[in-house]
Amino acid sequence: MITLKEVTKLYGQAAVLKDITLSMDEPGIYCLLGRNGAGKTTLLKSIAGYRNITSGAIQIDGKTITTSTLDTGVSYIENFAKHFNLPVRKLLRVASEVNPNYDHDFALEMMERFELEGKKKFNHLSLGMKTMVSTIICLASNKEIILLDEPVLGFDAIMRVEFYDMLTRSFQKHPRMIIVSTHIIEEIAKTIHKLIIIDKGRILFFGTPPENLQDFFIQMVGHKGGAAK
Repeated sequence: MITLKEVTKLYGQAAVLKDITLSMDEPGIYCLLGRNGAGKTTLLKSIAGYRNITSGAIQIDGKTITTSTLDTGVSYIENFAKHFNLPVRKLLRVASEVNPNYDHDFALEMMERFELEGKKKFNHLSLGMKTMVSTIICLASNKEIILLDEPVLGFDAIMRVEFYDMLTRSFQKHPRMIIVSTHIIEEIAKTIHKLIIIDKGRILFFGTPPENLQDFFIQMVGHKGGAAK
């Protein structure tokens, strides 16, 4: 269970998160939807324990989360994540060696599915392929909470379809809480179980996604900014 109680985050005098109270208590694929600059990354980093909040509290299964929390039970991958400059296959193996719960078979299966070159070093990959490697490592970690920050950056349309299928398969194999932040509306609508809309640091909606997600998003935030197609 993730519980946020009156969470506020300030940078100087600017409030990036504003008095957020929210509780997620069941497995599912959650979409954190908001335009660029809405507060998505700050919220995810705070839940992961990568960043301290200014006031309020974040708890996971009753344990308060801060940057000093040793084991949050969360696997978090942000966009433009960096890894050791190792060949892809070795990078996946190293991830399995430091995590006894890591699903190495799933990781290798996804490497083959997305035609990742096992001998190619991470820094030589395209942006989309780097993002895919990071996402595979995150999903294969088998943590009870998975946080994916804009995971389809650099993906073409076909890769995005494949990604959402991988997300569904990963959840079906190991039901847990997966939160995906995005500003791309249409494609993720068929995959998610719950929707969270954030705008200017405030939660505008949390619940079952409506049928016409794009129009609903535009209605909630007031204009089409960030509603990418």
